Amino acid sequence: MASNTSPVYQKEFFGVQLALAQEIAEIEHKTLDQVVLRYTAFYRMFGLDWSFDPTNAVWETYIDGLRLATDPVQYTHEYYLERYPSIPTSAEEQTHWGCFAYNYNTETKKIRLHFGDYDRSGYGPLSHLRIAQRKEELHAMFQHIQHNHPDALWVVGGSWLYNWESYTRLFPPSFGQTAQAREMPSLQGRASWNQLLRRGWCIHPASMAFFLQKVSQLEQVEDYPGCFPYEELWTEAPISLFYGFYI
Repeated sequence: MASNTSPVYQKEFFGVQLALAQEIAEIEHKTLDQVVLRYTAFYRMFGLDWSFDPTNAVWETYIDGLRLATDPVQYTHEYYLERYPSIPTSAEEQTHWGCFAYNYNTETKKIRLHFGDYDRSGYGPLSHLRIAQRKEELHAMFQHIQHNHPDALWVVGGSWLYNWESYTRLFPPSFGQTAQAREMPSLQGRASWNQLLRRGWCIHPASMAFFLQKVSQLEQVEDYPGCFPYEELWTEAPISLFYGFYI
């Protein structure tokens, strides 16, 4: 069995997700097990792929236990901890250049950027002290892209981090300036949920309190994006802009 060296998600992180799923279940007159696949990131947090297959044996086992659980939060956290040693880290799933990675869609000719906190310097990955290192990583990654995907035309970004100047300053200025909100961000990945965390995957108390208060006031499912402190923003720009900026 693989040894996972990533931080461990706290029980509260499962609690906030279940709070939203439970609220949505009540609004839609469904049971928790009927909505948890769509409205939490548990499938991926359990180390499963991007198929979100409800018949996956690991997921079915979780759902069977969830239906019987007297404390869904405790049960979910314990199930995650049992899975934890075999869960691949993002760095193991995908090649990284420091804190950055990418996917390439050959049909659309678009590069999709990804960011993860793999900085072990002791400073915040987006702090002033780490700007040069982050840009060196982006320089190396775009050199790789230019060599391996010369037909790429666009770069796409989607994250709540585009609300932060400490993140957008790493990219060509127009890339961050043109970011716009996504109306219904997916909750099956961790892009939106991760804004409730800070370093070491620890819950950010103020963000959690904001989120739970908004969840308690939710009346329509389609309003769930407003429960998060930050909007998920999406942006794209010609890849030539990045080559000129880094290379």
